[in-house]
Amino acid sequence: MDRQDDQVDGIDVGDDGLGADTAPEVVPPALTVAYARGVNPGKWARIWSERRPDDELRLIRVDLDEQRAVLITGAADVVLARVPIDQDGLNTIALFEELPVVVFAKGAALGAEDTVGMAALADEQLIMTPLVLEWAERATALGFDAPAAPLTADPEAAVELAASEVGIVVVPQSVARLHQRKDVEYRPIADLPSIPVVLVWPQDREDEAVEEFIGIVRGRTANSSRRSAPTEQAAAPAPQQAARRRKKPKAGSTQGTAAGTSRGAQLAARKAKQEELARERRKKRKGR
Repeated sequence: MDRQDDQVDGIDVGDDGLGADTAPEVVPPALTVAYARGVNPGKWARIWSERRPDDELRLIRVDLDEQRAVLITGAADVVLARVPIDQDGLNTIALFEELPVVVFAKGAALGAEDTVGMAALADEQLIMTPLVLEWAERATALGFDAPAAPLTADPEAAVELAASEVGIVVVPQSVARLHQRKDVEYRPIADLPSIPVVLVWPQDREDEAVEEFIGIVRGRTANSSRRSAPTEQAAAPAPQQAARRRKKPKAGSTQGTAAGTSRGAQLAARKAKQEELARERRKKRKGR
């Protein structure tokens, strides 16, 4: 597993020169995201940092055989994985699909067409085991056998060997782009299926940080990805909304009466009438 974060706040986490009493406390990241080689998580990581500047998101690159393992061991919270991956016990969201390509030395005959078929590769030397779907099944049918002992398992080293005309490398297009060189070319392989890239996380891992990252990957805005406020708070309208919702007093009603209702206006009018009648009676008594 290729870790991309060797320092925390400028201090090497594994530095033996730091004594136990002087080593600063290392705060674990809010979320650790693993990603398959060639998959670029940069866009989503930037959005995370904009929305949650105080919560670290850690990125680690993993190979195909580590994609599930980092979830099971807890080394990662979510994985931007390339199929195939055992999805038992995992939640999955499909993201996009990649083309399978063949990488070869610049100027080779394979570059004569915009795409190539597997049959055209049957006489070529494979430098590493292909990282694409359905290769083994179709290659066997064509009589194309993968090397029993690949020259390397590292795509970058394999592309370097391809540039030296040692053989070919079959990888997803993003991996070919990642290790692009001036002395190699690549072409899509027309008769192999595209390779899905998915977001996966354990089914028993549901928390606010994971939900936030899922929302970012799915394109939710900052407002729509926030968790709802508690019910009692959500029920209270904002002052502006409360003002808009107040009903205007009906014609003939008196502001300041009980709740400003028509019933209150009626009671107020009746009281005023009774007071007026009482004043008239007192005047008559004085006049006698």
